[in-house]
Amino acid sequence: MKAFVTGLTGFVGPHLARMLVGKGFEVVGLGFQSEKNGPVQSLPKGASAVNIDIRDYAGLRQILKDEQPDQVYHLAAISNVVTSFKDPRLTYDVNVGGTLNLFEALRELDIRPRIVHVSTAHVYRSIETEAGLDEDSPVRLLTPYATSKFMCEALATQYVEAFGFQTMTVRPFNHVGPGQPTGFVCSDFARQIAAIKLGQAEPVLHVGNLAPVRDFTDVRDTVEAYWMVATQGVPGEVYNVGSHRPVSMKEIVSMLCNLAGVQVRIEVDPEKFRPIETLRLFGNSSKVRALGWKPRIELEQTLKDILDWWLAALAGGENSL
Repeated sequence: MKAFVTGLTGFVGPHLARMLVGKGFEVVGLGFQSEKNGPVQSLPKGASAVNIDIRDYAGLRQILKDEQPDQVYHLAAISNVVTSFKDPRLTYDVNVGGTLNLFEALRELDIRPRIVHVSTAHVYRSIETEAGLDEDSPVRLLTPYATSKFMCEALATQYVEAFGFQTMTVRPFNHVGPGQPTGFVCSDFARQIAAIKLGQAEPVLHVGNLAPVRDFTDVRDTVEAYWMVATQGVPGEVYNVGSHRPVSMKEIVSMLCNLAGVQVRIEVDPEKFRPIETLRLFGNSSKVRALGWKPRIELEQTLKDILDWWLAALAGGENSL
């Protein structure tokens, strides 16, 4: 069995590859990266990446023709919200154009693998609900990132209905873990706190808005959910992936500081604020849980692993997962 992963060398890709190799899959995918925002994760034996940009239709089509995958996991995207505001044209080009390239290549080659299309929970409108946002909750597209991903969902639906694709869409809430680059809140905080603990920086933590509440799931649990959807999901359906535990950014800072044993002064950086912010976003993942999935790694353990990752990276040591 062979799995094809776009964005294989990004944050989620190596975690997904380790899981798939452990299940007996050969893993191949796209490994194009335009910039480096942290230590690079290694791929496991049995997984290999080809340096092809998903916007390169000819290159993408050729590798799919050569590999003939049984499963496809579409991770490749501009996923940083701030970046999406700074460069919306690039965001739509990579996210929407790249998704269209993938689907068109598979259609032209008449390959029909099981496809997990990764969208985002950022498509939802923030509402007060103890049950959490489910797949039928109202959509409100506030960022270029969310808008581009919802457009990709529409493409996924079209190709299911028109061409018989076996595509399931997942909407993950914040997934975090060791290996996540800077530009994402837990990794940003952990890197700064690791530098403070190592004596490489003054005890000042530069933050944006600490009021928002999010739903954090360990990336190693998240990829297990993707596998469940790939093997048991219904084509055309959408599945939330989250922990159903609302946590504020302020609480994340407190937990990381306690784990590191440091005290810091908080300094608010206006540059870290988004033009528009969703204040509360946490999910109801009962639909994917009905397939047999549930998160197993507690947030406190995840944050410890992220902190340890950055401590090793900044100290010049070896990272391992």
